[in-house]
Amino acid sequence: MDVGPCNLRPARAGGLQAVRGRWLTFRQSVSRWGTRLKGGPSWLRSSLGARLWLSACNQVGANTRTFWRPNIENRGRIIIGANVRLNSHWAPIELVSGPDGVIDIGDRVYINYGSIISAQLRVRIGSNVMIGNYCIVADTEIPGIGDPPGKPSIAPRQIEIGDGAWLAARVTVLPGSRIGAGAVIAAGSIVAGDIAPGDLAGGIPARTLRAR
Repeated sequence: MDVGPCNLRPARAGGLQAVRGRWLTFRQSVSRWGTRLKGGPSWLRSSLGARLWLSACNQVGANTRTFWRPNIENRGRIIIGANVRLNSHWAPIELVSGPDGVIDIGDRVYINYGSIISAQLRVRIGSNVMIGNYCIVADTEIPGIGDPPGKPSIAPRQIEIGDGAWLAARVTVLPGSRIGAGAVIAAGSIVAGDIAPGDLAGGIPARTLRAR
């Protein structure tokens, strides 16, 4: 069999392409780790903090981080998706589930400091949702950690926040409310009902200010 220079060229070309591919993959990996190392202590603290401070949750997705310590009281189920950011820097976030309660937080959700998510039945937060500081999202009229003695018997009502919704600072979402995907709720509003997908809503109670 004749093996001349012409027959070797394709093999050499293929080998060079494979080497280049491995080299590019290596460079990209080094670049990613370089970025993480520049973040250094912050990246490490937030990653390790999520493992430690969210250990009471039933499920925590990959690359979820906590900045300072949230308060977690899980007597039911708390499920947190991937790439979630919980910022408790100025005031702790509270995640509270009762014995029959479920908090279900989707991927890439950002929750800012001082906010309370409380479920005695179910609170569902979709993916890519932004929740501003000091928001209250609770399916009962008495949210938060611990049950006060002699509390009134009020049935919880499920809350659902659709994918990509934005809640500005100090928004309160009352029991039974549903916020559609991509909706934006203005600061200081109280949501007591349904907000259509994509709408801009605000006020007390929140009403549509601009439809999609």
